[in-house]
Amino acid sequence: MEFAVQQIISGLALGGSYALVALGFVLTFGVLNILNIAHVQTIMIAPMALALLTAAGIPAIVAVPLGLLATVLFGALVFLIGLKPFVTGRGRATYLAPFIASFGISLLVENLVATLLGSDPRSFPITLPNDLWHIGDFEIVPTDMIALGVVALTLVILAMVVNRTNFGRAMRAVAENPDVAAAQGISVAQTVLITVMSASLLGGISGLLFAAESFSEAPFMGLDYGLKGLVVMILGGVTSPIGAVVTGLGLGVVESLTETYVSSVFRDVITFALLFAALILRPQGMFAGSSREARP
Repeated sequence: MEFAVQQIISGLALGGSYALVALGFVLTFGVLNILNIAHVQTIMIAPMALALLTAAGIPAIVAVPLGLLATVLFGALVFLIGLKPFVTGRGRATYLAPFIASFGISLLVENLVATLLGSDPRSFPITLPNDLWHIGDFEIVPTDMIALGVVALTLVILAMVVNRTNFGRAMRAVAENPDVAAAQGISVAQTVLITVMSASLLGGISGLLFAAESFSEAPFMGLDYGLKGLVVMILGGVTSPIGAVVTGLGLGVVESLTETYVSSVFRDVITFALLFAALILRPQGMFAGSSREARP
């Protein structure tokens, strides 16, 4: 029982990181009504930037926020250069163009980083405590508790921003109807840009957590973990933040228990089997509310 609890805690830590990735997809899709595949590379930017900065002698306490800043700027550039032309004016009528554009940007960035920095995994440059914490009969991995704390704090801050700030109200108004929001004096362009940057920040935080939990970082980690975040988004409901959180945590626990009691070979098999089953049984997502018409 004690070992099972330890695996569940590890699964929750992993699932919390999946949830942050999925929330980035949800924010972008909710406001822009497009699927930004390039969002998966925000997972990779912060850890790789952290590796470069620490190798240059910059302290980790400075390198971490700089890495997150690089992730936010990357997300803004992807939107302004690669996606904005397709979601304004006549381009708003199609979904395929921004999807293909974002997918192309994702592949370009991933392979460019691999070419410049090498494709081999690097060790995580920050030393984290590795001695087990003993709480009664339970043994807890410190990195799991740190990850859970970071995820919980991030979710609380995000909820407060979305529900209790003017920007959050503007974001929800733009997501509901951008034309009506503009008529109310809301800057739709500014709101969309800040939303994309916020989603990128979530991806950057999750990337650091993934790297810390695996003690490694690589140019291809964005696609590896990003696909799981995409699965979580679809399973939970593409516009449901609560669905992203609950489904992410649940998927993390399922993966952890599967890897421990079955085999790591079947971890991804079960993940995508759940996706296929959900698409058949409830294609709108497990936590989706009433459907919202797509904006023209």
